[in-house]
Amino acid sequence: MGSAMASNLQNYLHAQGQLPLRFWNRTASKGEALTSLGGIHCDSIADVVRDSGIIFISTSNDEALQTIVAQIISAGNLTDKIIVDTTTVLPDTSKAVSARLAQENAFLVSGPVFGSAPMAAERKILMVAAGARCTIHRISPYIKDVIARDMIEVADEPEKASLLKIIGAKQNARNFLVSGLTEIIGEAQVLAEKSDLGTGVVEKLLEAQFGPLPTMISKRLTQGVYMPPKDLALKDVRHAIECGAVVETKLPVGEVVLEHLKRAKVFSQEQDRQLDSAASYGIIRCDAGLDFENEFVKRRDA
Repeated sequence: MGSAMASNLQNYLHAQGQLPLRFWNRTASKGEALTSLGGIHCDSIADVVRDSGIIFISTSNDEALQTIVAQIISAGNLTDKIIVDTTTVLPDTSKAVSARLAQENAFLVSGPVFGSAPMAAERKILMVAAGARCTIHRISPYIKDVIARDMIEVADEPEKASLLKIIGAKQNARNFLVSGLTEIIGEAQVLAEKSDLGTGVVEKLLEAQFGPLPTMISKRLTQGVYMPPKDLALKDVRHAIECGAVVETKLPVGEVVLEHLKRAKVFSQEQDRQLDSAASYGIIRCDAGLDFENEFVKRRDA
């Protein structure tokens, strides 16, 4: 996701005749494509900070964000610099990071994005941004039609954007609303399979009656996407439940999803096999007396 956003930003800067993007990545080799576009690889975060007025962060979780921000602060001379965080983190994390940066006379814009890496490559992701209005105004030329299809201004407090991202996304299957839909659609498809109705006809119903989002979720299940890449859903659903607890609001569906994802993680460890964020589907299958792997996965892996 970060690589795609950075590449689009570098292409925009080049087209506008502006200075090239300076960047740092934990794995230097992953920046080779960006270097080929004209981006300048820096040896450290401090090098990026020294020569930049607006600094984008795209990382994996709260802890990684806090570590990177600590290194940014260590670089010094942050007065009037804007740090744009595109990571999905807890609202309290955004609030704490904002306060730390404010002590250095710097600003945080919380700008989590809705979408996937392929969507980021095509500039089809959506950014929700929260922070001081003047900072959002400064970053806006680099967002709409550059990194994202659009940017929605949420509030002055950075933590509000983090909360909105955790509540749910239309396209990002790692978040709370879509995790709940994955659970429901997974149950429907398991019922259809056990009843010999077939998953295909349910998919046609979803597309005709409910639209592209449920259909996309269903295809992640029936076409085996739930059994390869990386499991980040556990983090985001847990974040949503923690946010609910803060305001004394229970999220029963979220708790079911979290329990299923925990069990899927155990399965992943036992089988030494990485799973996708939709892996709760495998647990729903097991509870119905089916194999974790559906027929599509079995044929593909054979």
